[in-house]
Amino acid sequence: MSSPLFISLIPNLMQGEGHILPYHGAVAVAVESLGWEHRAWIPANEQAIALKAESVLSEVDLEAEGGLLAKIGRIPQALQWGDRLAAQLNASVNHTQGMDQGPIILFLERFIHLQLLGLWWGLKQIPPSQRHRIHLWILYRRDVHRDQTRPVYRWLQGQLAQLLPDRCQCLTDSEPLGESLRAYFQEPFTVMPIPHTDFPDLVPLPVNPDPIVCWWPGSPREEKGWSDIKQLAQVPWTESPKLELVAADASALVGTHQGVKVRLIGDRLSREEYAAWLNRAQVILLPYDPVAYQERTSGIFTEAIIAGRIPVVSAGTWMAAELNRYDLAALVLDWQNPLSVWRSVGEIVNNGEIRQKLMGMRQAYCQFHCLENYAQVLQTLRDI
Repeated sequence: MSSPLFISLIPNLMQGEGHILPYHGAVAVAVESLGWEHRAWIPANEQAIALKAESVLSEVDLEAEGGLLAKIGRIPQALQWGDRLAAQLNASVNHTQGMDQGPIILFLERFIHLQLLGLWWGLKQIPPSQRHRIHLWILYRRDVHRDQTRPVYRWLQGQLAQLLPDRCQCLTDSEPLGESLRAYFQEPFTVMPIPHTDFPDLVPLPVNPDPIVCWWPGSPREEKGWSDIKQLAQVPWTESPKLELVAADASALVGTHQGVKVRLIGDRLSREEYAAWLNRAQVILLPYDPVAYQERTSGIFTEAIIAGRIPVVSAGTWMAAELNRYDLAALVLDWQNPLSVWRSVGEIVNNGEIRQKLMGMRQAYCQFHCLENYAQVLQTLRDI
């Protein structure tokens, strides 16, 4: 069986925000460990040296803000996006003509409907005699089955499946999300591990830390609990131990005199800086919206568990369900009472039973959410 050419399609690097770069960096390692060739295609106006990426995709921003009419007006741009993709695919197919005729796997893990439309349009332009080599693996992270545009996603998914019969795989990274998407799309979904969890030189949690460093990672967004975090920053705190709240500069958090210490750090951390703050923090604050994160995963949560940190989360979220599986309901907090949150944090950090349970959860996560298992699942998908 010929080795595949695996192409990560990254329509938007989001200016380095979030887990896009570490995710695809981990994908590249997993793919190459299988002996496959990996490429990452990004917009022509972007650079991602860490990925050895090729800046070949259209730079048009199909995700720009706007209402329904604005999005409908971007359909021609989506088709142009597809034209650019088709040109690159044709070049790749022609380059390997007469060589080892292995499959070409296109992998897409972050997208909106307009990018799916462009993808479909681009694939239609590949001659059927060459299209048989192309496989499409689409990883759905969001609960698009609840989106107002869900019929568009289902129609496009159906069109892609027709275009690539038996070569279009649907993926996700959450069991409950996979069940919901499977029911809506009437297609099988494979649950993937979260691969960007390899942190060297992690340090164990200190005993009786003072201050307790509590980190709210990422950019300030309401669905990630920005309002709750602002309330936490304002709580007068004269109890022991001391508390330090760490967040991105863009959050503009302001503390109070003799209250919780607020420390603002860079909005976009390198992977090394991110790992350093995981080492420094004991508690990871995740007051995420239970509607937005009912079925969606959190890469930060997964990284926190594997790094041996203590995540505290909102009820009704995927994270809460994961903690409940390991008898860690004590880490599911009521964020409406900020003083109670801080008191709970002080008790949780020094609770030996909670630490022991977290160690068991960490062991299970390290076995599933790792590069080796990710590569194994990729190989299984290839063998289908």
